[in-house]
This record gives sequence, C-alpha cells and structure tokens, in this order.
Amino acid sequence: MTYANHNLRTSLQEWKNRLARAPFDQFGNQLKYLLNNFKIIPQINGILQDLRDEFPYDDEELNKRLDQIHRSSLIIYESAEHQASYTYQFLDFFIRKTESFDIQRNMFYNYGDANETLNGILENYLTPIFNVLHDKLDKSSSVIYLLEKYKKRTEWFAKKELSSQYQNAKKSFEQILEDDLRLFLFDQGIEYPFSTPASASGRADIVGEIETDDPLVLEIKIFDREKNYGKDRIKEGFTQIIKYANDYNKNVGYLVIYNMDKAELNFNFAEQNNIFPPRIVFNNKTFYFITINSLDTKSASKSGKTEQIEITENELTDK
Repeated sequence: MTYANHNLRTSLQEWKNRLARAPFDQFGNQLKYLLNNFKIIPQINGILQDLRDEFPYDDEELNKRLDQIHRSSLIIYESAEHQASYTYQFLDFFIRKTESFDIQRNMFYNYGDANETLNGILENYLTPIFNVLHDKLDKSSSVIYLLEKYKKRTEWFAKKELSSQYQNAKKSFEQILEDDLRLFLFDQGIEYPFSTPASASGRADIVGEIETDDPLVLEIKIFDREKNYGKDRIKEGFTQIIKYANDYNKNVGYLVIYNMDKAELNFNFAEQNNIFPPRIVFNNKTFYFITINSLDTKSASKSGKTEQIEITENELTDK
C-alpha cells in the first residue's frame, strides 16, 4: 500500500522541477499546468483555501501591493503561511490582470537575463507555496503513519487485552478504546492528546495539540452489531468529524473505527484500493478512515469464512 500524501508530495516536487527546467518560452505553460493542478486536487485546493481564508487579500489591496513593489517597498510576513497565501493570491491577481500566464515576459518580473527572471519568479513567488504545501501534507502523513502503527500494534500485540477489557465492560465502551489510543499518541510525541474541548458541534473524542495553531482532530467509533453499533454509527462519526474539521478550520479529519465485530469492513470509495487509509474528499476536505480490527477471535484456521461488510461513499455522503 502507498500513502496518498506521499504521492502528492512527489508530484509537487516534479511540478517544481518542471518549472525549474522549463525554457523561457514554455514557462507560462508550465505555470498554467501547475496552478490548474492546485485547483483540481482537493487536498491541495483545501490547504490553499484555508491560507486564503486566514490571510485574505482583495484585488484593491493586491493592486496597492503591486504599486508598493514597483517602489521597492518591502513586504513583511507574519509567517511562512502568510507569505505563501500572499504569493498565491498575488499570482492569481497578476495573471487575471494581465490576462496571461506568461508572467516571465512582463517587466514587473524582470530580474535580469532570462534565467535570472525564471529563477526569481520560482524562488520569490512559488517556492513559498511549495514549502507550505509540503509541510502541511507531511504533517498529515505523519499522523497517518502513527495511526497505521497503532493499528498494527493493536492487531498484532494488544488485541487480546483490549478485546477483554471491552467485552467485560458494562458501559463507557468507547472510553476504554479512546484511553488506549490517547496513551499511544502521547508515547509517540503528540503533546497533550487529552483535550475534548467543546466546539459549536459538540466535543470531539481527541483534539491533540489544541494549544497550537494546528490541532489534530480525531473521532472514534465502534462497529459491533451485537451492541447495535452498525453502519449508522460510522455514518454518524463521519458527520461529526466533518463538523469538527469545520469548527477548527481543518482541511483533514480522522475517523478511527474499532471493529469489534466478526465481519470485516470494506470501504468501497472512489479512491484506489491500494491507498492507505481509505479516504473521502468532501467539500475540499479530506477525511481518513482507519479501521482497527480489535476483536480477539479464533485463529484463522478455525474461524471459517469471513463475512464482509461493504461501506460505500454514497452511503456516507448521501449523494
């Protein structure tokens, strides 16, 4: 299996290399190709939309900035995200204003000879965007890596104990599983994975690093038909994580499903099946589904045929 965000980071590097290798006459075509990919790939578009929302510029302000740059006035940025947001919005404004992607031909971008001009555009206006996209996608991939590690740890080594605690409990079933995941995340370096702060939509199960400007929001659900925790429980979790992602201005959400049923869950989504974990892109936000097969059952040689429960994207989104 491959990680979707790893593939995206590889694509970002390839697109940047294409721009760096592009001849002067072809630079505009490569820039058009790049910006079009930014808009049509939901994960990237979602990140850029969040940056625009955090640091918005209207055309009047960008036109003033254009005049300031002509007068060699420096622009002070609050952060790398601020710089990326500004350069992305400025590029879009400038292309619309000049009605051309061949920005390298405009005197505004003239840094000297042809090579210096292309390098100047790439480093001053595009590299800040690439850097922030890489950082955002890398953090998301790191969370996915940790959740996959937790999945393997539970299924390979801790299933019997966790399943026993769950089976013997009379109530607060999710709390047992939530505490186990919190401890793991803390051990792996997620600081303070303890908060369940109230938001406009209620309380998420885990909001890690809530004291930072980039919190991790994660929801937990159980699939166990003997306790009437069926598909509706997963759909409920998906609805909740969408709301929490909106409340915390996140473009990524994680739904961890503890499968305490004898059946296997099969997420039949639009994304290819070789991508881990299954995911849905909804309203320019990406939501990952991580299944932890937590029920301690008989060995594979004695378990017989396994029932499979299919969950489709349409069932969750009501398309």
